[in-house]
Amino acid sequence: MAFPKPTRYLTIVACALLFAGPAVANTRFNSTEGSCEILGDADVYGPGIRLGYYLQWVAVLFATWMAPDQAKTARTAANIITIAVFANTFRGATHGSLVAAEWWIVLWLTLVLSLLNFPTDKVSFNQSTGSIGVMLLLWCMITSAQPWLYFRGLDNGHKTGCVVKVFFFTGINVYNHVWRTFWKIGSVIECLVGFSFFLGGIGVILWGFFGVKGDGGSRENESPGDLASIFTKASLTLGQLVLGAITITQVEMTIKVNKINLPIRGDNLITSGQFIPFLIGCLTIVAVFGRGLQTLTRGIIHGGSRDTGVIQMMATRPKGDPTSTV
Repeated sequence: MAFPKPTRYLTIVACALLFAGPAVANTRFNSTEGSCEILGDADVYGPGIRLGYYLQWVAVLFATWMAPDQAKTARTAANIITIAVFANTFRGATHGSLVAAEWWIVLWLTLVLSLLNFPTDKVSFNQSTGSIGVMLLLWCMITSAQPWLYFRGLDNGHKTGCVVKVFFFTGINVYNHVWRTFWKIGSVIECLVGFSFFLGGIGVILWGFFGVKGDGGSRENESPGDLASIFTKASLTLGQLVLGAITITQVEMTIKVNKINLPIRGDNLITSGQFIPFLIGCLTIVAVFGRGLQTLTRGIIHGGSRDTGVIQMMATRPKGDPTSTV
């Protein structure tokens, strides 16, 4: 089952709608004197976009066990949405956006949430080199920009007398000297890690073009009950569950502790810019469960056919046949 066409088309449309957002729709403090209200950017972390990421995360959890080849569906959808989110984030940074608030949210949504989104077998890997390579290159973009954030960008959009907090198991003032110094050092390390993501992304894409023969193999000879395979999938699923739970907490609590207010047009799922990413997440889950049901049904039919064949063969054996069990 290839990437579902409706999902692919809707993802492209959503990407176009996110790109089309007005350049002035940045995260910023309310300009009213004495107000520290933060006005958010729905094109970067609106409810539909966040739910879209969360649903794709859920889809990957189930795809690992039900339909490994559909994990690339979630990965590809997330990649395209991430490109649009990055475009709006970086564009906002050049227009004085309050990146201290939104960058933390974007980092968790686009990097940490998908950190363990990798195939557990060679076949799936060979069939997903494009989506994996692009994902690694996107990780490179966000991690390589971290030094700029903590050395210069953190003061973008700052308003005297107001603070921005990020939630890291508790609310933390991003302008705190110790916190900022810690992340200045950490951002340099992240940048080096980003370079490894770049090399890995290029390498995986090149492998997809020149190293993979045919369709990358077949699962016909795989044993679904293999203990090593089960252990690998279980470990990966556990890691994804932990990262997902932490990510959702960090993102939602960061929005809550800052009391970020999104504009009316982006604070609900009715608008196309929010509804379509949400719909893509729903369709991705449908694709995973549809493929899983298809595989299960095929297995039952084939298993029944084999059992019927054995019974018929035994029934037609001569009574004197020494191989007969009757």
